[in-house]
Amino acid sequence: MNDNTLRMQSRNTSAQALISNIAIEIENLTVNYGKNPVIKGLSLEVPVGSIYGFLGANGAGKTTTIKTLLGFRPPNSGRARVLGYDVVSQQREICRRVSYVSETNSLYEYLTISQLCHLCRDMQQHWNQEIVNRYIHTFELPLNKRVKYFSKGMKSQLALCLALGNDPDLLILDEPTTGLDPVARQVFLTTLVSDVAAAGKTIFFSSHILSEVEAIADHVAVLHHGSIVLNDEVDNLREMQKVLHLTYVEQPPAEELERLRRWPGVHLFEQEGRTVRLRIEGDVDALTKSIQARPYEPRNLEVVSVQLEDLLIEYIKGGGK
Repeated sequence: MNDNTLRMQSRNTSAQALISNIAIEIENLTVNYGKNPVIKGLSLEVPVGSIYGFLGANGAGKTTTIKTLLGFRPPNSGRARVLGYDVVSQQREICRRVSYVSETNSLYEYLTISQLCHLCRDMQQHWNQEIVNRYIHTFELPLNKRVKYFSKGMKSQLALCLALGNDPDLLILDEPTTGLDPVARQVFLTTLVSDVAAAGKTIFFSSHILSEVEAIADHVAVLHHGSIVLNDEVDNLREMQKVLHLTYVEQPPAEELERLRRWPGVHLFEQEGRTVRLRIEGDVDALTKSIQARPYEPRNLEVVSVQLEDLLIEYIKGGGK
């Protein structure tokens, strides 16, 4: 089978992924380290063209999931496909169409940027130096300085430049902005949104900086102890929970406060004097009507949306429980 035939098959399989509108498909995936399960029956679909935030505390299994998607670690059970390719049997095809930027950014530090570009061009089947040059200029990286003299932030920027050189359909990023100062982080994120995502490419990234997740992601999944505990579009998550601020003329009796605390869907109950704060998921209207019908109706009742960052922290820390 010649290279032209392989390329044709690669394009056809990728076309099938695009038709199905799924860039990453994970079904009941389990990955163990020794006898200890790190990923436990994980199922996830990442739409083509999305910017997908993959979150979780340290040790939740984010990096293990990414390594499995890239073929670095075989699953113990279940299956996963990337752009229509099986992660176990079709790693070569995945490598052709996917670029990966890790937190560690293992680069040949004795080389300059120019030398690294030549090396990458020789290793890649498709390479667009013009795109790489544009991003090197955007980040103001020195072409003839050895990489070992770069800061950690500069290395992250360079890794992204090189990752975009093969014009990938899918960009997988594992904590990509670690070490970047606020200005460099903003340029990095703007580049992802304005150029990469706008070109219809899919971005799947893990991050512990929730503000950047909120800034660019349109989908979010939270991993907790190897299982997905939250998975939805960002717009839906913004309306998932509400906060009720209640101010009473007099402090309600203990039984009334306990009734509010035990209302179905209440995630947080805080009380200070005559003021009560509830965070609730579910039928907020039913609770407000019930409160207003009680003998201890509050003087003021205000309903506001929960900040996305607060919601994500709740699920990251305790699986939403």
